[in-house]
Formats: sequence, structure tokens, C-alpha cells
Amino acid sequence: MNPDEKQIVCIVCSIFRQEVESLQAEGKLDFPLRFLDSMLHMKPAKLRLQLTTLIKKELGQGNRILLIYGDCHSHMVDLGEHPDVVRTEGVNCCEILLGSQKYRQLRKEGAFFLLPEWAVRWKEVFQHELGLNKDNARSFMADLHTKLIYLDTGSAPIPEDALQEFPDYCDLSWSVMKVSTEHLLESIRQAVRQFDKAKV
Repeated sequence: MNPDEKQIVCIVCSIFRQEVESLQAEGKLDFPLRFLDSMLHMKPAKLRLQLTTLIKKELGQGNRILLIYGDCHSHMVDLGEHPDVVRTEGVNCCEILLGSQKYRQLRKEGAFFLLPEWAVRWKEVFQHELGLNKDNARSFMADLHTKLIYLDTGSAPIPEDALQEFPDYCDLSWSVMKVSTEHLLESIRQAVRQFDKAKV
């Protein structure tokens, strides 16, 4: 890398923490990582504020920013208008992991996806943030979904207890799907290439 080039720093939703740290440990991702709590998705205005604040801080230190995020609040597109800020392509974390074709197929089948971090934090999401008890959680999920799919990226142990409790809470069948991190890695690589295009 040219020493005159700006350093790329990844600002990452913690939903991907274990996956990007695994990619880093494997030598496939060689950028500093900054994490924000995935639970901020439950408060989009707060997510926007914290993202904007962190981006300004990193830009002020002369860095380029690679956002490993989906379209997670209504102003995500605006963040990418700065020439030194790019974002991984995908509507959400599940599409980034699965690729658009597989994601859309499973969504049409009524799948609700669980990633490792939110699988173990499901009570925080459903009971605390959404205020759903067992009865209205079942009604809420039945209106939108037909099944639960846990996306096993191999970066964390499968949370067996959560995968017994949460499907029962929602009254939906569940399965585990092995998922490679290759789509995530390629999405990151595509985002990095946007910096190269900006130089032309």
C-alpha cells in the first residue's frame, strides 16, 4: 500500500463482530475495526447519530471509512455521499451474508433469520425492545413468517438453548443453515474497490 494513501477503517455493526474478527484472524481482512452495538437498530435515530459521530471522528483523523452495514436507517445512503465513505451492498445483514438471490428466495418462503448475536439476545429484542409477550409475539410473527432459520457462519457455537426457547416463544419451526462468510467478504471487497474507482 502506498504510504501516502489514507488508511481504511471499518465501522461494523456488532451483528458481524464474530464473522469479521474471524476473517481478520484468517488474514482475509486487514483493516482496523470499530464496532457499534447492533441493538441500535431498534432506535434508528440513535444509530444515525452514533454512526455520524464516529464517521466524523475517523474522517477527522484522515481515514477512509468502510461501513459494514446494510440499509439500516433512512439516511444510510447520505453517508455514502462523502468520497471517503463507502458501504457494503445489501438491504440488511442477512442479504449481505446470504447474497441477494438466496436471501430473496428464503424471504419469499417466509423465513425469519437469526444471526448468532441476535439469537442469544432474542429476549432483549422481543421482550425489552419490542415489548412482546408470548401471545402477541406469536401473532406478530405468524402474520409475517412461516419459519425461523439460524444462519450458522461457523464463527460462534450454535446457541442450542436459544434455539429451543425462541421458536417456542414464537410458535414457529426452525432449522440451522450453514452459511459461508464468502458473500460477506466479497461485499467488503466490492466496497473497497469503490475507493479505487473514485481515484480514476
